[in-house]
Amino acid sequence: MSFGVEVHLLTWNEEMILPYALRHYGTFATRICVHDAGSTDRTREIIAASQAELWEWDTGNQFNDLAAMNLKNRAWRGTDARWVIMADADEFYYFPQGAAEMLAQFDRAGVCVVKPRGWEMLSETLPTTAGQIYDEIRMGARDDHWYAKPILFSAERVQSIEFGAGAHSCQYTRFDGRRFGFQPESFSNPETLLLHFHQIGPIERIARIYDERRERLSEINVARGWGNFKPGMEHALEKRNFILAGLQVVNL
Repeated sequence: MSFGVEVHLLTWNEEMILPYALRHYGTFATRICVHDAGSTDRTREIIAASQAELWEWDTGNQFNDLAAMNLKNRAWRGTDARWVIMADADEFYYFPQGAAEMLAQFDRAGVCVVKPRGWEMLSETLPTTAGQIYDEIRMGARDDHWYAKPILFSAERVQSIEFGAGAHSCQYTRFDGRRFGFQPESFSNPETLLLHFHQIGPIERIARIYDERRERLSEINVARGWGNFKPGMEHALEKRNFILAGLQVVNL
């Protein structure tokens, strides 16, 4: 029986990380849909040169978490895949025992939504490997608060899903009509990993990205306090110090 996985990636100017994301998800996904919010770098060229599908995503050139929530809630509907992943381009869902084996275990257990362990990866330099990024960048810090996101779910057992801002939590309705909130303290067994590859390269690069995103915050983000409102370098240093305090080799 197929364990088909449909992956949806959200992008805006992700030319550095996107090739690695497509390479990673290409190892197990049966379909990859990239939702691009009007990138001005090489993101669209990279998608066109891959086997992924480009889906236009009009956000009015804003960083809009409400638009992202709506997309993640709806874009997968009607899929014939057994499993769906709704991720940002720098989020890599990793199956330590292999996707086929672990998803089969979740199927046998009747799991609806999977909660992974979260990791924020760190490298002072940009990756150069022609292989998988996590074969080159192996250092990171555990972050189950921000990156243990429930972005993997069963399209066979879930009728509808409603993500919160940033997809840090969700509510879902099973096909039997029962509704559940999903903010558990425990992690799915066996454990999967969500590797976040944002803190990659010189800190000046990270600070610039934070500043660019802050300048694009939508009115809804500002009104609801969604996103980073600090100067880019200040936020980048806070993130870097957090990671350095818990830095270790990630056992993949």
